[in-house]
Amino acid sequence: MQLSRSGVALFMLCSVLLLSACQQADESDIARTDDGEIRLGQVEVVDTVARAVAPSDRPLVLKGLRGSVHLRAAPQATADLSFVRRGRGESRAEGRSVLEGISITERGTDTKYTYTLEADKEPYAAVDIHGRAPAQAALRIKRLSGPVRVDSVRGALTIEHDHGDVTVRGAAAPVEARIKNGDIRVDVRSLVGEGDFLLETSNGDIHLSLPAGAPVQIDAQTNAGAIRTQGFSFSAERFVPVNAGARYNAQTAEGGPTIELRTQNGSIMLRAVSPSPADTAAAPVPTTDTAAAPQPDTAENTPDMRKAPDTTTAPDTTRGDTTAADTIF
Repeated sequence: MQLSRSGVALFMLCSVLLLSACQQADESDIARTDDGEIRLGQVEVVDTVARAVAPSDRPLVLKGLRGSVHLRAAPQATADLSFVRRGRGESRAEGRSVLEGISITERGTDTKYTYTLEADKEPYAAVDIHGRAPAQAALRIKRLSGPVRVDSVRGALTIEHDHGDVTVRGAAAPVEARIKNGDIRVDVRSLVGEGDFLLETSNGDIHLSLPAGAPVQIDAQTNAGAIRTQGFSFSAERFVPVNAGARYNAQTAEGGPTIELRTQNGSIMLRAVSPSPADTAAAPVPTTDTAAAPQPDTAENTPDMRKAPDTTTAPDTTRGDTTAADTIF
C-alpha cells in the first residue's frame, strides 16, 4: 500500500516531532558537576558511609563503580575509609533511589580483604573513597574511572581503570598501574620491596622519580612522544625510534627491578632524586632529552608541574632540547 503525498508529509512531521521529543528528554537528563564534568541526572544526592578494617598482612582491595580515590598512610593498624556515595536523577527522589541502590560489601579471606562497590543504576551512581591506610599496606584498586592518589603507602600497589590520572608519592614497593586515559606520576623514595614496576597508559604522559644510585633496568616505549632522563648515571643505554616515538633500554647497574614504562600517545620522563627520606627538594641536575624526532620544545614535551606539583624534586628548568641519534647515545 502506498501513502498519498499528504500522508507521507504527515508521517515525516510526526517522526520529526517524536525525534525532537526524544532529544529534549535526553538533553534534560544531562548536568555538569562543579568542575565541569558532564553527568546524567540534574539532581545529586550524597551521603557518606564509614568503614574500618585491620588488613594485617593481606592486601586491601577496592573495586567497582566510578569515583575518585585518595588514600594516605598513617601510623596505625587499621584502614579508616569514607565511602562518599553519589546518586543522580531528574529529582531528589530519583537521586535518593539511585543512592539507595548503591551497595558496599566487604569480604575477608586469608589472602585479601575486599570492598566491592555496585549499583542498580550504574550510569547514575558514583562513589569517592577517601581515608587512611596502614603505612605498610598493599593496595589493589580496580575501578571504572576516576583519579587515584596514594600518599606514602609503602606496600605494593596495583591500580587499574579506564580514565583518570594516577599519582603515587613516597612508594617503596613495586607499583603496577594500567590505565587507558590519563597521566601517571609515581615518586619512589626507596626500593626496599622486591618485584618489578609496570606503568602503562594508552593516552597520557608518564613521570617517574627514582632514588639516585639505585640499581634499575629501564624498559621504556612511546609510540608518539619524547623520552627524557634527568640525573641518572647509566652503565648501558640503547635508543631506537619507533613510529613517532621511541624504545629506550638502559641500566644503572646489574640487578635491581625492571621498570617497564608504556604509553601509546604521550611522553616519558625519568628523574633521579635524592634517596634521603626527608621530603626536601633535590638540586637541579642536567637533563638529557632523548626525543625520537626533532620536536619543538613546548609544554607538551615537558613535565606539567601545574597538574600535580611534585614537592620532592626541583622543577626541570633546563631548556634547549636535543635530538638523540638512532643508535646508542
